[in-house]
Amino acid sequence: MRSIQNLVQISLNEYLAPGDVAIDATIRHGDITRFLASRVGDTGKVLAFSDSKSEIDDVAASLFLSGLNERVDLISKGFTNIPAYLDPTEPIGAAIFQLDEQSSVSDVQTTIKSLLMVLKTDGLLCLLSEDSDSLLAIKSYLAKLPDTSYSVSYYQDVLTQSSALVVQRH
Repeated sequence: MRSIQNLVQISLNEYLAPGDVAIDATIRHGDITRFLASRVGDTGKVLAFSDSKSEIDDVAASLFLSGLNERVDLISKGFTNIPAYLDPTEPIGAAIFQLDEQSSVSDVQTTIKSLLMVLKTDGLLCLLSEDSDSLLAIKSYLAKLPDTSYSVSYYQDVLTQSSALVVQRH
């Protein structure tokens, strides 16, 4: 999924600013967590979610070694708990999901509904998947968003079938 992930990171580079709050909904290996932490600066914060102790432990060590640990709150809960951590007075600069075949479309849609309401102007919501089929239902939902408030883009690597949905709030 590297090429699609790199494409999304280029977009994030343009819109995520120091001082922003960002969310890594599914930390996996922590590469996106570290990327977000490097972009939000010393005054920003990354909320990173995983219900896997081994993922949390691995990312905690990596963040410490890279000097980014103060910028990240590692939350030992799944992404469905994100709404409990949202503050309507503190807009989100970006949120990223790395989805797989075990990701519940219903849970993802419920969570992104909450996130869309608190995205800052020009904020990004990004969903990455290694197979394009897992994003189809979410793509259909996002296609119904009002184009006066959101832009929705879909990217697919034709060779690997990895894909991304990127939503930007106007």
